[in-house]
Amino acid sequence: MSCFKYNKMLLCLGVAALAGMINSKDAVAANVLVNPIETEIVTVMQNTLTDVKYIWRAVGAEYQYIEGLEGLEKCVLRGEFVGNGNEPEGEIALFSRTRGLEGTRVYANVTNFVNVRQKPTTSSGVVGKLYGGCVATVMEDCGNWVYISSGNVTGYVVKEYLLLEDEAEEAINERYAPKVQVTANTLNIRSGAGTNYDILKTVSKGTEAELLKEGAKWMKIRFWDGNTMKTGYMSANYVKVTGQPPVGETLSEEKERIAAEKKAAAEAAAKAEAEKKVAAEQSKRSKARQVADYAKTAVGTAYVWGGTNMNTGVDCSGLCYAAYKKYGYTLPRVSRDMAASSSLLSVTPNTTYLKAGDLVFYASGGRVDHVAMYIGDGKVVHASDYNTGVIISRYNYRTPHSAKRVIY
Repeated sequence: MSCFKYNKMLLCLGVAALAGMINSKDAVAANVLVNPIETEIVTVMQNTLTDVKYIWRAVGAEYQYIEGLEGLEKCVLRGEFVGNGNEPEGEIALFSRTRGLEGTRVYANVTNFVNVRQKPTTSSGVVGKLYGGCVATVMEDCGNWVYISSGNVTGYVVKEYLLLEDEAEEAINERYAPKVQVTANTLNIRSGAGTNYDILKTVSKGTEAELLKEGAKWMKIRFWDGNTMKTGYMSANYVKVTGQPPVGETLSEEKERIAAEKKAAAEAAAKAEAEKKVAAEQSKRSKARQVADYAKTAVGTAYVWGGTNMNTGVDCSGLCYAAYKKYGYTLPRVSRDMAASSSLLSVTPNTTYLKAGDLVFYASGGRVDHVAMYIGDGKVVHASDYNTGVIISRYNYRTPHSAKRVIY
């Protein structure tokens, strides 16, 4: 508390605080002339605006208090002595500061991030980060720094890396558009905030609408109804808010996020690789199936020793050789060489492992003497002998000796 004595001296009231001159570049002032005040002592301290009005009347101002300052946050008083001898004359000045940055939003105007620090100095410890596009609320204006709150991080940020006031709001509004997304299977949009209001439209899960005002029970929204934009209300219990500006992170949150992103990236890469393998396998199986289907078209063709022509005649290895040749694969010419080829993949010769296009070999006395092509469903197509030509049989019409896969 500070006191001034008045003995026919001028009282000057102003925004310069008793504790020291306050920077009031945004100050507005109302000035009036008054007579010197006859009083022994007047106590002056920081007051609410109502108290200032009272003091304004108490000091005998000749003019009415200037209205319109009620929305301003502070009225701080200062006393000055002014005079020209025995009868000083002068003016009473009431100054009131406009609201500062406190309570306003700021926008991180950086490419990567700006540090949030424990104290307003670059040598102070970092407690968190505001990434480019993050939004924070100013708790205190500290000259070149602001004390902010954003998500779970609070601390000091240098102003030069932020957009402030109107520039901040313009950037936020341009980049972020809060919306609501329906989470229920169906939801009614009503004309007012309550179930007793008319239903304007019924929408399905996933529907989005522009959020005008967020409420605990009802959300005021703007939505399209045909070609008409309308305003309505959705129950807050069945929607989620999206499109909100991102907020800052504490160092621990950043660490957790980076770890989670690395894990997600690794899982996504593994999934992509698995899907790639599956797709490649499917492509191979599809090609092998095409070969098998083509081989089946030779059913009824004559058996010709050494033949490789699907139309005029083939032998057992000639059928397999010709079918694969059509699709760009060259096999050894005879069955024994096919069975012994190291370029082909060995497969267990039963229905658990065999796939369409696989070569199934048969032997007499341990020596491979016949080959057929597996076509699925436990069956093979093969050039059997001179009497039957190319036919379809059960894969185990003879005991299989071995099997090979050409496309793998």
